[in-house]
Amino acid sequence: MARTTTNILAILAICATILFISPTTSNAQDKNLLFVFGDSLYDGGMTLYNGVEGAGAEFWPYGENYFKRPAGRYTDGRVIPDFLAQYAGLPFLRPYLLPGLNDYTQGINFASASACVLVETRPGTINLARQMDYFVEMAWKLRNRIGELETNKLLSKAVYLFNIGGNDLFSLFETNRGGFPLNPYMKKDYVNQILGNLTSHIYTIYNQGGRKFAFQNIGPLGCMPSMKFMLQYQGSCVEEPVELAKMYNAAFSALVNRLQTRLPGFKYTIYDFHTSLHIRVLNGGRYGFKESEIACCGSGPFNGGFSCQKKGNSFTVCSNPADYLWFDAGHTTDRGNEQFASEFWLGGPNVVAPYNLQSFLAMS
Repeated sequence: MARTTTNILAILAICATILFISPTTSNAQDKNLLFVFGDSLYDGGMTLYNGVEGAGAEFWPYGENYFKRPAGRYTDGRVIPDFLAQYAGLPFLRPYLLPGLNDYTQGINFASASACVLVETRPGTINLARQMDYFVEMAWKLRNRIGELETNKLLSKAVYLFNIGGNDLFSLFETNRGGFPLNPYMKKDYVNQILGNLTSHIYTIYNQGGRKFAFQNIGPLGCMPSMKFMLQYQGSCVEEPVELAKMYNAAFSALVNRLQTRLPGFKYTIYDFHTSLHIRVLNGGRYGFKESEIACCGSGPFNGGFSCQKKGNSFTVCSNPADYLWFDAGHTTDRGNEQFASEFWLGGPNVVAPYNLQSFLAMS
């Protein structure tokens, strides 16, 4: 019975995606496309189809604000790639595992909840390695369907949008509760492991013809309601997770700069999600949020218990998610995501550099 209910909800999610396609998509095949990789911040419904019960935000109150039903997104409405696709005049990017999907010429979303860079961090998820396998499989299907020349043109013009690594860093605190501060050598080694694996996946796309990479850096992990709940912290943000994310982001920025010097044609841009989210947590009222530390949906201090999507668990839900920065213990609201996407799309070099996504997408 539970599986039947999930299948019905999955079908409804497909219908929602079709119904809310932007009206300016008739020439989407002529546009530069987005291919999306990452975790639940970017998941557009991928986990609805991974065969794991309860893993795809398929229960109320997810999706309540925009889709009016659960749509496989870990928020009350849209995730950042949904907005970016709309700004680009593209349809909402369909998840790669969507049943019956065989047209990949309008972009695809491979992102999946709980995804990590390191395979061993959260076994059984659609981690970045599996997402890369799916991407290579998609490229092969494209070549069979539209030919080598057209596929190469499409893949070289597309932008590859990433949000990944946050779950890897979060897990370091999950497995070392109470052991703070963390050993600095352990942190550096762990960051290098993540970046080494991530580099190999960037090469996978590059070797398939991808040249333009857009990255959202890691947010201030210590400000997440889930992190504060887990570490029993009472302030606005736990310092050590915030600083670890900063350390990772600096190392990552240096890495992609090196790749640009080594790989002919490689271009990149980075959206500073860390700073943008951090200032909203500390000064939510300036951005229209009445509550920027407590999640709309959840349980425990800050509503930081991940109970919102778990059927049978008790949790509270706010009456107006638009008043909140956080929808659940680890994910921002539709309103927050719209603000972040707007910065990514049109922001100046103080928030997205060296190009905003509108300019980057238009580049040859």
